[in-house]
Amino acid sequence: MKKALLVGANGLVGSNCLMELLDDPFYEKVEIWVRNSMKLSHPKLIEKIVDFDNLESIQSEEINHVYCCLGTTIKKAGSQEAFIKVDYTYVVELAKFCEKISVEKLLVVSSIGAKEKSSNFYLKTKGRMEEAIKLYNIPGIYIFQPSFLLGKRNETRIGESIGKVLINASGVFMFGKLAKYKGIEAKTVAKSMIHFAKSSSNGIQIIESDQIKNSLK
Repeated sequence: MKKALLVGANGLVGSNCLMELLDDPFYEKVEIWVRNSMKLSHPKLIEKIVDFDNLESIQSEEINHVYCCLGTTIKKAGSQEAFIKVDYTYVVELAKFCEKISVEKLLVVSSIGAKEKSSNFYLKTKGRMEEAIKLYNIPGIYIFQPSFLLGKRNETRIGESIGKVLINASGVFMFGKLAKYKGIEAKTVAKSMIHFAKSSSNGIQIIESDQIKNSLK
């Protein structure tokens, strides 16, 4: 039986991932790291209140698979510096932790279009994060690059609500190379992450949005 660690359980993908992990008999225990208690009760769940600015001090028993669903927006974070801390620094520190305790697989949610040399600040930060975590000695590193995430969020984002309508309407015209730009349900991303975690493959893998969907067919 395996033990999973989920970081970012409060977010759109993370909350879906948590429910899927708790329901999956493949995992005996599911540990989550949070700033504040989620006040959830489940026989498989282990909740740890952690200081994300001091991850190196965390002590954990053997963990097989680590799911990283950390992510924010510049608006929510308050500044570009605060955004970098969540979407880059914390993720890289988590990869360092994974190497230290010999985790088998690290699965990370990034973004479609992530590139280290992108002129877009958001995509550049995601791209820098991807390149950084690849340097750690972890047998399996899976980087998921979903398109616009669909699903019910805890907070309302007006711009994203409008974007969701436009993406759903335009999705019917996206075929071939454009298929990966279709909006994707957060639950689909969560299920795909678990699918790849349970697979026998290792190495560094980049899974784009259309591949995420196809992995569940």
